[in-house]
Amino acid sequence: MSQYQNLKYLTIHRELQKEIQSGALEEGSKLPTEYEISAKYGVSRPTVTKALNALRDEGFITRRKGSGSYVCARQDDLGLALTRLVGLIVPDLGKGEIFEPICARIAELSGPGRFSLIWGGAIEAPTDNEQLIALAGKYIEHRVAGVFFAPLEFREGFKETNRRVLALLETARIPVILLDADQLAFPERSVHDLVSIDHFRAAYELTHVFLRQGCGRVDFFHRPFSASSVALRVMGYRSALSDADITPRREWTHEESPEDVERVRLMVVDGGARNIICANDETAAALMTSLEAAGLAIPGDVRVIGFDDVRFAHLLKVPLTSYRQPCAEIAEEAVRLLLSRLARPDQGPRTVLTQGHVVERESSILPAEVDANTDAGAE
Repeated sequence: MSQYQNLKYLTIHRELQKEIQSGALEEGSKLPTEYEISAKYGVSRPTVTKALNALRDEGFITRRKGSGSYVCARQDDLGLALTRLVGLIVPDLGKGEIFEPICARIAELSGPGRFSLIWGGAIEAPTDNEQLIALAGKYIEHRVAGVFFAPLEFREGFKETNRRVLALLETARIPVILLDADQLAFPERSVHDLVSIDHFRAAYELTHVFLRQGCGRVDFFHRPFSASSVALRVMGYRSALSDADITPRREWTHEESPEDVERVRLMVVDGGARNIICANDETAAALMTSLEAAGLAIPGDVRVIGFDDVRFAHLLKVPLTSYRQPCAEIAEEAVRLLLSRLARPDQGPRTVLTQGHVVERESSILPAEVDANTDAGAE
């Protein structure tokens, strides 16, 4: 190799190393191809190969035959690669809703050059508040590099449990990527990165499904102890009503158990609720069961909308209108946030909002024989 080529080799090596150490090339990201680097620096491919092999030998990159070169984990002061084990804390994982496909996609994205994921069989998904805290402690013992965390909801004491989990991880200086909801209610914001849909906008769009049909009243229904994301959905729903010159009343927002048939009947028959948006599909399905038990027909007597568009939404007795969450995209953005956070731990907290869409089905359709200005709830 000539002296000129040797200088070029050192230049390529030094500049790529600088980009990796500064975080410009993030952990797990793919480097330009040998051909692209060769063209950029005006050198032969063997010169590029030598520079890349040196970076590989020094632990900065991995090289995969037929695939390319990828940035490895950050290194400590001794030049040793930091752990790339990543934990997953999702309460009641496997019981439905959106988290199963999100977690499955995160698992698909793990692997060499990125991270190894602890979940499922390795450490059981927590089923109560203390198990959730214990799981965070186990991850600390495993010296994980980061944690994906879906904050607990629907249980008494959930706020304190979430606080304790995050306090443990913060003390251990373990980065956390929040899934779907922040720990704190708006307008407060935690110090952790967050990826979710735009809950406010989604609820605004769902409310317009009823408003477009001329409905003068729309109600919102959610379970007690709901996550902070539900509060954002309520805000979006109320904003849509206000923008339509309808003053949202406090009694139109219901924090109840959807399995309580008598309370559900009173909400409709005595309370006047006819067009109801539920905080998620599971709540909507339970509410529809209670409405049927109370002798109320959907969509003839009552219209119902869910949230998340989980797999069973279109299989219900009356197919459910819902808002489809882009689960794969949420997972992919969460992984990007984690890899970026590991590369540059001093960044401020970031929020990534993904865009879903409304899926209209039979449950929200106002029958032709129903007058939107009477039975639909206009006052």
